[in-house]
Amino acid sequence: MKKTTGYAGEIRTGVLLTAAFFALFLYFNGQLPPAELLLASPYFIVLYFLTFTLGQPGISERLERRVDTGLERAVVFPVLLIIVLYSYLGFHGHSPFKGSAALFPFYLLFPVLGFLAYKRDPQPIKWTDFAIYFLFLIPATSISFGVKTHLPFNGAGFSNVLRFVLILTAVYGFGTIRKLPDIGFFPTFNWRYLKTAVWVWLAFIALTALIAYVSGFLKTSGYEPLSMALIPLAVGEMVRIFFGTALFEELFLRGILQNMLARKITESGVWRTYWKWGFAVFLLLSLLTGYLMHAALLWVPVLITVLLFLAAYWIEKKSIDLHGPYTSLAITSIFFGLVHFHAGSLVFVGLASIAGWGYGYTYMKTKNVFYAALVHTLVNSSEFLFNLETLK
Repeated sequence: MKKTTGYAGEIRTGVLLTAAFFALFLYFNGQLPPAELLLASPYFIVLYFLTFTLGQPGISERLERRVDTGLERAVVFPVLLIIVLYSYLGFHGHSPFKGSAALFPFYLLFPVLGFLAYKRDPQPIKWTDFAIYFLFLIPATSISFGVKTHLPFNGAGFSNVLRFVLILTAVYGFGTIRKLPDIGFFPTFNWRYLKTAVWVWLAFIALTALIAYVSGFLKTSGYEPLSMALIPLAVGEMVRIFFGTALFEELFLRGILQNMLARKITESGVWRTYWKWGFAVFLLLSLLTGYLMHAALLWVPVLITVLLFLAAYWIEKKSIDLHGPYTSLAITSIFFGLVHFHAGSLVFVGLASIAGWGYGYTYMKTKNVFYAALVHTLVNSSEFLFNLETLK
């Protein structure tokens, strides 16, 4: 009875959150033709409801039981997601079968079929898990159907259909099929979690302000006073950041990668070996990134790499019963920072590494991707405080 009540509560939470964001969706897209809103609305409702419910413990447990009774059922969910994406493109006059995009069904089914290929009971993390992770993640950043899948197609979209399909497939594949614990992809309200997220954000802002002041790129003038008229725009932008960027990155980098790596290191019993190799590899990558981007400032990513790995070592060494989480945190934080080389600024890369530590720390303390994504959203929304786009 208790589980049924929990399940019902999870469904109710999903319905309420979907309704709330659907109201925002209608508010920000009220200028669109009714026909376009009518077409986009069912997709919005379905995808947001699944986002709020698929990773819920009770719902995930029920899905696992259903899949266990018949493995052929495991492919039903990703097939339905393919239908959702293809129908959305088709209704807007675009073919999903052009070029390499025609292979998308095979790509989306890959993690599910990959995990079905070996025993699916909860088990230690294997290197196969990391192989499936990267083989799924890397193409996800470059998949294109030749047209954006914004939701709605023309308007103030909160993420896009393709992004939601990838997120839901990852949650289903790694959570329901692989049964990876503690992915934490579900919304929940907890004062302690919220306080953790807020103080991590404020700590990052304070540190960034200090670095900005010392470096001379703190912008203290030229901003318009905050007005009530800007609040709706700020809310809309934060929603777009949360669902369009933060949730995707925090799921893949924290809920899955950091989670698996921490378990792998802990299960190995030799955390120092992983720490040494992680430090050596990412120190080399930091040197290479710094040299290729701006040789005179290569010390920036190198210094931050050293500091984060030393912090991880110090914390791990003091720990009595658990070793691995902070080594994993250091590795994923530097990885997160280095992949931001496209920003063209080594200072930005360094700040992204520090921010990655904050996101990962939030996930580690809450075991919830949504709170890590909240910090990510707050940080990204705070960029106007600093003239970050001019950093070189």
